Amino acid sequence: MKTDKKTSARWSYPECGRWIRPVLLALAIVWLLTSCDGMQTTETVAPDEVPVVPQDSEGKVIAEAVIRPARWSELRFDVAGEVVEILAEEGDLVEAGAPLARLDTETLDLTLEEAQLALESAALKLARAETEHARQLTEAELALQIAEDRLAQARARFPESTAAEVALQQAIRDEADAAYEYEKAENRPWEWKYEHVQKSYTSAWQKAKDNLAVAQAEYDAAVAEQYASNQEWVILEAEAQQAHLELERLQEGVDPLLTQEVEDARLQVAQAQVKLEAATLVAPFTGTVTDVEVEIGETTTAGEMVMVVATLDRLQAVTVDLVELDVARVEEGQAAVVTADALPELELKGHVVRVGLQSEEYRGDVTYPVTVALDEAALGLRWGMTAMVEIETG
Repeated sequence: MKTDKKTSARWSYPECGRWIRPVLLALAIVWLLTSCDGMQTTETVAPDEVPVVPQDSEGKVIAEAVIRPARWSELRFDVAGEVVEILAEEGDLVEAGAPLARLDTETLDLTLEEAQLALESAALKLARAETEHARQLTEAELALQIAEDRLAQARARFPESTAAEVALQQAIRDEADAAYEYEKAENRPWEWKYEHVQKSYTSAWQKAKDNLAVAQAEYDAAVAEQYASNQEWVILEAEAQQAHLELERLQEGVDPLLTQEVEDARLQVAQAQVKLEAATLVAPFTGTVTDVEVEIGETTTAGEMVMVVATLDRLQAVTVDLVELDVARVEEGQAAVVTADALPELELKGHVVRVGLQSEEYRGDVTYPVTVALDEAALGLRWGMTAMVEIETG
């Protein structure tokens, strides 16, 4: 029995501890694993699922921009030549119309002088021709009057067949009227282009000519029959007709080639003056000279860039990466804030003055340039600086 008690006592505590400790350890491990599984099932939001607040949620559109002047111009000479004067340097403020540089004008001055002399010569020749023409016209009018008076006196002494003369005079008037109507119609291109119109006036004039020829023949026959012996009348008629033709010729005016010569000379003078004026480069508007590309003594070609003038007192910010989804919310007049990368402490107020109508490509995106005029000036802000623009769209 003692042996049994010892045996029973030995299995009660030491043997129990052998298997209790492993069991407790196993239970602890199971509890830890269960706790870890519970932590893994806790709902969390992955980093890539964190909602991003879009720019327009706060009523703003933000874009990169470049600072530019409101206006600038690359100035070029329209003629080639040697630079003899440079009247402005980089940084100079110039007024609109102020001379900035000049080319050597010796050749241009000579060309203008020659053109002016040619014009004076042509004008003098024309004036002399006009004076002579006026004299000849007066003499022709007087000669015709004398010839007609002498013919009238001859007719009074030797009256011809009244019927033949009346018919001839009427035929002359009819032919003159038909010729006048033909010329008027010919000078109306919108009507003359029709063939039937041309035929109508041509036919009427030809008919009048034919009638005149018949009347003239009948008149001549009557005169010849009645005054076959009177050669004086024939001579006087020829003289009157010749005087009439000379007067008509002079009434056409002076030689048109002389008038054309004067007009050509005037054109040469105008062209020479334009070239001479083009030898002086002037400021197209009030601004600052930002670049001078030539030196005195250099020879420039027509169209070569010489200077740049810009309104540095009126700067703007022009966006470069404003995408099409954002530009739809931008309108002219909206307020904006501009911050230059080089001057981060400055926030300049402005407003939208222009929204681009045509897209541009920037780093593979479709973008639209939006121009923001600055409402205030800032020291240190320069043309070409990069900036950020915040446009109030809400």
